[in-house]
Formats: sequence, C-alpha cells, structure tokens
Amino acid sequence: MVEFEEIMDEEQQQDNAALTRSQERLSDADEIEAALKHLTRPSARLHVENLIVRLRKEGKALERVASSSKSGETAKGTAGGGESMEVEPTETPQPPIPLRTPATVPPVSTSKYRSFPTYYFDAGSYNSPTVSVYVPLDNIGSHDKSKISCEFTSSSFDLIVTSFEDGNDYRLLNDNLEHDIDVSKSKYIIKPNKIILKLGKIKGEYSYDHWTQLTAKKKKDKGSKKDDPAAGIMDLMKDMYESGDDNMKKMIGETMYKQRMGQLGKDGMGGLGGMDDFGI
Repeated sequence: MVEFEEIMDEEQQQDNAALTRSQERLSDADEIEAALKHLTRPSARLHVENLIVRLRKEGKALERVASSSKSGETAKGTAGGGESMEVEPTETPQPPIPLRTPATVPPVSTSKYRSFPTYYFDAGSYNSPTVSVYVPLDNIGSHDKSKISCEFTSSSFDLIVTSFEDGNDYRLLNDNLEHDIDVSKSKYIIKPNKIILKLGKIKGEYSYDHWTQLTAKKKKDKGSKKDDPAAGIMDLMKDMYESGDDNMKKMIGETMYKQRMGQLGKDGMGGLGGMDDFGI
C-alpha cells in the first residue's frame, strides 16, 4: 500500500525550506559569477557559465513553488476550513498507456491522459533522505482523493489524476530515474494547489546517493547488464573516457590497446574488447 499524506501544519515549514534553498542557489550563482572574471581558459569559463545558469534556473523554480503555495493558503483561508485528513489511495488498476520519460520526451498524445502543465525537481540537501518532485495544479487539494494515485517502483513513479475539474485526466510517469529509490520511504503529499512526490533515496555505506537530476541521461537496460556483467563495466569505461581529461583518456586508451594486442594477458581487463567497443 502506497503511503498517502495531507499534512497542512507542515506546509509552511516545507515552503520556507524551498524558499531558503532558492535563495542559496541564487546567492551561489551570484558569487560564482563574480569569480568568473578570474578564469582565462574558454572551456573552464563555459563549464562555470553553465553551472551559473543551472543554479539560477533551480532557484527560480523553487521560488515559484513557494509562491504558488502561499497563494493557495490565502484562497483556502477565504473559503474556510483547514482540517487535515488522511486517506489511502485507490488500488483500482489503471489502463496501460505508452511509457514516457517526462523530462526528455514530449507529452503523451493519447485521448485518455494529458501531461501536467509543469513540474519541478528538488534534489534537496547533500545528505537528505529524499528528493522531491513538485507538481503544481490549481485546486487539486479539493479534488476527490480516490481519483489521485501514485505508484512507486525501485526505478519509477507513476502519478495519475483522473476526472479533474477541467475535465481532463493527467499523468506524470518517469521510468528512468537517475538512481533507484526506496519504495518503502516514498510517498505523495496533496496540498491545496500542488502534489509533492517524496522519493526515498538509497543509502550506501557512507551516505545517500547523490542526485543531480530527476531523469538519467541514458536509458537504463538492467536486464542486459544483469545477463552480461561486462556491459556495465564497458559503460563505465566509456563514460570515464568521454568525461575524463587528457591524462585519463591517454591511460584508458593505452590500457585498451595493450589488452587488444594481448600484452595484458588472456584475462586482461576482464576479457573486455578494444577501443572499437567504445565507438572511438
């Protein structure tokens, strides 16, 4: 059973936290931009400029999330009522539709579901136990709770809102998360004007996984990697080569060349292929 919560007395605290993170990102961007003038290498300047753009984008997104919540509180106070309630979501199976990754694929073009107008990802602090996805939708707090559901798996979430007041059904599906999640610690929270998804991070030996984005850059193929352990190593080596500096590329290139020429022995590099396997 997926945990569902509607906690009105925590809303101000969460919004303040979002606003604080927004201010931190904007302040970081300003300070980094001030130091940009000391960089002379074009490639270094490009990396730093991209970081500044990303920080400001995240800061503005978190600022909008906090602002939308405050406007929702004002409307709710005018209408009256403020009791918290806890309802478990329906388990009625939903009809299947084509899978998609919202962050990288255009909206689903089916007659059944529409994409949510927008959503925001918040990676949280360095060692926070969850990451958050904010899904704004006006007046969602007054919608029939049995028509709101979210299913979590170790690598996906599937948020569905049916028969909304505008006559539309909405869906947000992501089956290619950057990291696996802890389903037992994942939940969704309904606010007056938004839905918040809390995705439980996996904790390793020293700390939780470090998230930089919601969706993985490459489509995961867990089945093939499980059948072929070398595939995961090959992907790692290729990523190291593509993102590494000149010394890293030289080291990997020399090692793979020696392995291909048989200079590392039969078991060199675990029997991996040569540089042709990297497409380089």
